[in-house]
Amino acid sequence: MIVFIIIIIAYFGSPLSKVRNINVDGVNDLGAQQVINATKIDDHSVLLNVMLHHKSISQETQKKLPSIKSISIKTKNLRDITVQVKEYSTSGFIYKNGYYYRIISGGQVINQKISSPIGNYPVYSGFGTKRLKEMSNLYSKLPSNVKTNVSEFYNAPTKLNPYRIKIDMNDGNKVIADMRTVNSKLKYYPGMAAQMKKKGVIDLEIGAYSYPFKDNK
Repeated sequence: MIVFIIIIIAYFGSPLSKVRNINVDGVNDLGAQQVINATKIDDHSVLLNVMLHHKSISQETQKKLPSIKSISIKTKNLRDITVQVKEYSTSGFIYKNGYYYRIISGGQVINQKISSPIGNYPVYSGFGTKRLKEMSNLYSKLPSNVKTNVSEFYNAPTKLNPYRIKIDMNDGNKVIADMRTVNSKLKYYPGMAAQMKKKGVIDLEIGAYSYPFKDNK
């Protein structure tokens, strides 16, 4: 018994009891170091303690990083840790009070401010909570070749059409559309844009036609 206790004490006092390497798999928009920092696991952490409390560590990490859909912590070689992450898909960003906030699938806004948007996702301007959820869900269903060309969505209702929106495209064109029909019409955007001789506006609100900017601006 004494020998066993001595071995245990020796183990916990040696570098062999500490986490050696931390690997993060599955990150997309989150950074690996961001996830590691949220877990609070480092090379001073006792591996056995990490594995005994892996569920609570995972829960706390998800609270800090709500864009994480699921997370699991596993050990390898009795020295290394692998953090497996699955993120909610990003639908874009909303700009508020000098910062950008991530919008994830389902229209939820993550209350974690960043100085600038990351990745090739659109920015949403002027949308209330309900409309933001609707618009982000519509965006998620667009063809990939259209999604990657969307730069910004603007809520632009009029008295005649409360569903009117404007869209800035990455190729320099602008689109006017109706939220109720934007998905069925915007899929034709690549073909319409290819036929335009100059950058301009593609109006999809009622019909489907285009015209160049005045003075080509």
